[in-house]
Amino acid sequence: MIIAGRALRTLPFFWMTKGVFSSMQSTKELHRQARNTYLYYSISFLLFCTCYSCLTYNTAYYLEIGLSNTAIGIIQSANSLGAFLLPPLMGVLADKMRSMRKALLLCISLNTLCFALLPSLRTFMPLLLLTSVFAGFRNAADSLNMTWIVSELEQKKKQGIFLNYGSIRIWGSIGYSLSCIVLNLLMSRLGLTNEGSFYIGAAGMGAMMLFLLFGSDRSSTSAAPDVTPQKHKTLTLKQLKPSRLLHNYYYLTYLVVYILIWLASCFDLNYTTHLLEEIGVSTAFLGTVSGVRALFEIPGIFFSAKLAKKFGYEKCIIASGIAFTLESFIFLYAQNSMMVLAAQALHGLFDGLFMGLYVTYLFTLVPHSLAATTQTINMALANVVAMVFFLLGGTIIDRLGVRPVFYVAAVIPAAGVLWFIITLAIGKARKIPRYDMAQDPIEQALQQ
Repeated sequence: MIIAGRALRTLPFFWMTKGVFSSMQSTKELHRQARNTYLYYSISFLLFCTCYSCLTYNTAYYLEIGLSNTAIGIIQSANSLGAFLLPPLMGVLADKMRSMRKALLLCISLNTLCFALLPSLRTFMPLLLLTSVFAGFRNAADSLNMTWIVSELEQKKKQGIFLNYGSIRIWGSIGYSLSCIVLNLLMSRLGLTNEGSFYIGAAGMGAMMLFLLFGSDRSSTSAAPDVTPQKHKTLTLKQLKPSRLLHNYYYLTYLVVYILIWLASCFDLNYTTHLLEEIGVSTAFLGTVSGVRALFEIPGIFFSAKLAKKFGYEKCIIASGIAFTLESFIFLYAQNSMMVLAAQALHGLFDGLFMGLYVTYLFTLVPHSLAATTQTINMALANVVAMVFFLLGGTIIDRLGVRPVFYVAAVIPAAGVLWFIITLAIGKARKIPRYDMAQDPIEQALQQ
């Protein structure tokens, strides 16, 4: 209740009553800022409330229509290929247009179409093709949404409005948790099918389209209080000069950490369905498992900014990696649903911490003009690695059962933690400077 009350205080209504906008010049500007901020909450809530919660039942749907574990592994790997190819293209498009909102709207529109078509497909090849495209635009939407929010919050800081990314992302976990619980009730009490959950997802994505179309200003970033929002000039790749990233030591080393810990954050959930079947629990219980996981994300996200301020980004990310390793060992020895719930609660708590920090941390490492590009590159490369592990996972399950998969899942975040510690120590020992926007002539030119 305390966390919920504090989360509500991040809403614009509370800012108005406390006079946070008192320095602004007009009531019109106050309402514009509040409307835009409500949009960020709504998009985060709907994205996780519909897209991610409904896709929890993908694996259950594949098993229901008779696909083998190897076939499911191939589909998941193909999805990772789609998530590798499309997000960087959308990130570059967003940076070229200097409008993440427009690129996000395109991704959400295509996701809505994919969600609506998914229940009509029941054979291997059509599912592989559609879900691969779906995964690509879904991951692009997630990356663009995160980067858009962080860049908008940076603009608000210049206006004296201080919010952290976690205060907005927390509403995604609230939406995910609530929808998973509701879907579980609908399945267990009213007989909702896996296909039915996909139609619910399509409706939610359609609502997101309406929010993006009519819920905010058309500018890609918030203008200063005394400046009318202006249309940004489209930039060429030559002007953006993405090759700057190749000389950024801390970004390149963090990229490896991000890939491994992100992979750990999503790897286990793909095989929870198989684990529940092995211990004799109905797959309908997957909604409760996912809901508990999301519920525990909320305090992790909520306290992420405070923990980062006290301990630093790096230590918090390392703690998340260690927790994911421990979670995999719990899965290895899980014999009942309560042990699965305990593992998911641990995962949710530290996944929330990781989600509340990794985008903001990335934003401190790279040029702001390449924020969307770097985030989508990170997601794309993570999905390339995921391709290999999902193929491996499906083969392991068919030959050895589900338990050995969690040995692999334990090694992944442990390797990320070890790499992070070593590379940070090398950077400190060699006195490698971190990226400084004030020393970047391209960023300074864009600010003018």
